[in-house]
Amino acid sequence: MVFSFFKKNKEPQQLKNRVEFCITNLSLGAADAYDVLMERPNIEIEESGCTSHCEICEQGIFAIVNGEAITADDAETLVQAIDEEIKLNPL
Repeated sequence: MVFSFFKKNKEPQQLKNRVEFCITNLSLGAADAYDVLMERPNIEIEESGCTSHCEICEQGIFAIVNGEAITADDAETLVQAIDEEIKLNPL
C-alpha cells in the first residue's frame, strides 16, 4: 500500500494562463475585467495586495498576464488586451 502514495496522476494537468490583479487596481476599474476572466477555464486568476507596479496602477487599470504587465483605459479594452497577449504568448 505504500506505493499508492506515489502514483502519478492519470490525467495530465493542463497549464493555465495566469492573470494577476492588484486589489487596489480592482477597485479602480479592473474588477469588471476580473469578473469576465473568472468565467474562463483556461485562465488562473490571482489577486495580490500589491504587485509592485504602483506607477502603472496610478495611471490606469492593468493586469499581469504570465508575468507581463498589460494596461488599458477601461475593462473591456483590458480583456481584449489580455486575450491578445495570451494569443501571442500562451503557456
